[in-house]
Amino acid sequence: MELPPPPPGLTAESSIRIDGDGRFWHDGQLVEHAGLAAAFASWLAVEPATGRYVLRNAVNWCYVTVERTPFVVRAVTEHAGGGLELTLSDGTREPLDTATLRLGDDDVPECRVKDSRFPARFSPTAAYALLEHARPCGDGDGDGFVVELGGELVPLVRRPS
Repeated sequence: MELPPPPPGLTAESSIRIDGDGRFWHDGQLVEHAGLAAAFASWLAVEPATGRYVLRNAVNWCYVTVERTPFVVRAVTEHAGGGLELTLSDGTREPLDTATLRLGDDDVPECRVKDSRFPARFSPTAAYALLEHARPCGDGDGDGFVVELGGELVPLVRRPS
């Protein structure tokens, strides 16, 4: 859905940003109110025309700056069936979509979240929990890694540039 233009005399630009740890900031101040941060996270969208991140609710919208990825995986837990559940920076939990698992910049694991609408980067703690399930594939000469989840071997490949 295309966004309407901002009202006359106003801009769609904002000082709201999401830092590398998935936290919201406004006017240089950390958004500490949990309800407001949760609302911001639920309003996050991508404007189809420009590919820019926006906060959009029923009343208004504005652009938001994202430093790395809009969401950060904070924790990884194994569930009984052998799959992994992710806890995201907005406090929500969802199963890992293994088809989207990749190595991103600096060999940090990434995946897609929120029905594959957004990229998420793993925090160091979450990356360690994920990599506990990894092992080298091939002969060990730079062939990469696989993550073993519930008997499934998921290649851990680098994201294309």
